[in-house]
Amino acid sequence: MNTAQLNGLKKHFNDYSMAFIEKADNPDPFILKKEHTLRVCEEIVIIGRQLLLPEDDLILAEAIALLHDIGRFVQLEKYNTFVDQFSENHAELGLAVINDQGFLDFCEKNEACLIKEAVRFHNAADIPSDRDNRTLFFMRLIRDADKLDIWRVVTEHYERPASDSEKIINLGLEDDGKISHEAVEAVCQETFVKTFMIKRLNDLKLLQISWVFDLNFPQSVSRLKQKGYIDKIISTMPMLPGLEKALVHVREYMAGYDDLCTGL
Repeated sequence: MNTAQLNGLKKHFNDYSMAFIEKADNPDPFILKKEHTLRVCEEIVIIGRQLLLPEDDLILAEAIALLHDIGRFVQLEKYNTFVDQFSENHAELGLAVINDQGFLDFCEKNEACLIKEAVRFHNAADIPSDRDNRTLFFMRLIRDADKLDIWRVVTEHYERPASDSEKIINLGLEDDGKISHEAVEAVCQETFVKTFMIKRLNDLKLLQISWVFDLNFPQSVSRLKQKGYIDKIISTMPMLPGLEKALVHVREYMAGYDDLCTGL
């Protein structure tokens, strides 16, 4: 893929997303997803440049970021939710949109396959181990860039809650001042919280904190520290029993990257 083709893909994405925005009674959730996508494009290029990727790979990375959430638009229109468990896997919806709308018809077969694989697994609990190293690299890259902007979105909301964003950001979860034991234990084991453990808002926040264990590059950890997202989420939570112990694991895990992050 070259710069001209990437620009064509950007126009296709803009036309596709604007069609949903312009016909929606409430366009704000669609705008949120469009803006999120564009910021993930920025994040993936920043990380890619820190990794000293060649220009061709930066273009490919940005194309993956541009399409990673393309299924969100039809998901919201059809189901009025961004929650996959109450609708469909938005990555799988995205692959159908990519094929139906011909987003990658201009690509060589191998390149299109790599992009689709990265989209397919960007939100998966785990990435497969049986793909080639190049495909696995871009899978990891999009997962990191996506998390970095989701952290930005949720921390802004938690610090300055907006009633019109409650359902989208909080997923309709109650803030009952409690936290689930299973979520705390997952973090203590230095693994990310699974969706079935999410019963209340503090569980969701702990899930978002636990994403640190799924970051793939020191450059991503450096970006996370620079932005202070973890501390911002923690500051909006009550210090409940077991939570402090869990957060020690998070901070120690991040500290393990200090030498690797030096100079990035």
